[in-house]
Amino acid sequence: MMPAGITPEELHNIYAAEEQFWWYQGMRAISTAFLNPLSSIRLERGLEAGCGTGYNALEFERLYGCQMVGMDLEPLALLYGRKRNFKRSLRGSIKELPFPAECFDLVTCFDVLLHLPPGEEPGPLAEFARVLRPGGWLVLRVAAFNLLRSRHSQFVSERQRFRAGPLLRLIARCGLQTVRWSYANSFLSPIALVKFRIVEPLLGTEPHSGVEAMPPAWLNRLLKRVLLCEAALIRRGCRFVFGQSLLILAQKTASSHNA
Repeated sequence: MMPAGITPEELHNIYAAEEQFWWYQGMRAISTAFLNPLSSIRLERGLEAGCGTGYNALEFERLYGCQMVGMDLEPLALLYGRKRNFKRSLRGSIKELPFPAECFDLVTCFDVLLHLPPGEEPGPLAEFARVLRPGGWLVLRVAAFNLLRSRHSQFVSERQRFRAGPLLRLIARCGLQTVRWSYANSFLSPIALVKFRIVEPLLGTEPHSGVEAMPPAWLNRLLKRVLLCEAALIRRGCRFVFGQSLLILAQKTASSHNA
């Protein structure tokens, strides 16, 4: 879901960067490693809540064989998705999903809750639980730790960042059991902390897009490899306790549909 205030130019930047930009490549590898438990599970129908340009939904179809439906509040994002040949998408809000109860085996939501004002996330989480079938899976990724908020965060109208404990408790109240969680993009966090909290304020850096321009090829490869190292550790069961993102895999309990 593209936040209110994002420019069409930035949406184009995202569309152009998703294939080759180090952050997108590396975070996809981390997500795939983190979601290794799903690789042996049959998933028939999934929802990408806040599908953006459709890249992640297409990846889930390729990796897990499920038919994904995309939903986003921004019509231009849906048009970019159709340019990727992702056509099963519609306009809608995560606050009130336009779907009946218990109709999906999987709900994914990547970097969307962070655009909500603090305190509004319980509603969408309850909606995700509502549309999941008993035994269905929720995949969440959110930005983590307020001290890691960047000028790019401001530019894309980020409203909040999360910590694991409070968010996991909200998920449990919705009848979902957390199977796995970890922070991610952890190895680069010390560098990011210095940049965001010291360098950018000293330089008076204005809010700006972080994906408008590709870094030099050597740097793009290096940064990607750092994230690939994280992915390898996460695949082996490692949990990071600090990082710029938070990943959560939760399952709807068999009894929660009667709650």
